[in-house]
Amino acid sequence: MSDFQVNRAPQNDAPGAMLGRIIVSFVLFVAGLVLIGVGAVADPSLAPFVFTGGIVAVGLAFGLPMIGGTER
Repeated sequence: MSDFQVNRAPQNDAPGAMLGRIIVSFVLFVAGLVLIGVGAVADPSLAPFVFTGGIVAVGLAFGLPMIGGTER
């Protein structure tokens, strides 16, 4: 007999985990927009850091849900 085996299909995320990712992404996106707005009108010595933090937060909002994603 042969030792042929079929790979099992990957399991989908639990609905709670998916909802959690969506909520975290939305919060990061909104926080990033707020930081960008605050950085645009903040004290000139602090503004570049706050503005950059907002851009990073928006980037994470789009990037974090992609972690662990697979192409099907």
